[in-house]
Amino acid sequence: MKEAITKLMIATMMVDGEQSASESQTIKTVLGVLDVNDSKYDEYVKQTINFKDVDDFIDWCGSAIDSITEQDDTGWKAISIVSMALVAMADSKIDPSESRLIAAVAEMLNVNIDSLNTRKSA
Repeated sequence: MKEAITKLMIATMMVDGEQSASESQTIKTVLGVLDVNDSKYDEYVKQTINFKDVDDFIDWCGSAIDSITEQDDTGWKAISIVSMALVAMADSKIDPSESRLIAAVAEMLNVNIDSLNTRKSA
């Protein structure tokens, strides 16, 4: 499960074509909590270097999504999406490609994020 979340976070960082220092640091902080070593981080970053578009990242995340789905645990699904959102927000801007990736993964994990897109009046 830890490697699945790692993969989703790295995909979120790399999907906009930038590897910002703030996003990288956010991932490494979370990986420290998850006890995932830097070599796994480096391995996953290298795997994504030549990806061209969001669909490449979605395909690459397939095994991670399958792993999370097999758990059939709402908590892990939510943690996965929240982890991706943390990375996307780390550089203070959410790129459209990051939003598209997060939305696609949320849909595949059957996590409803629509309520995040609308404001409710108090």
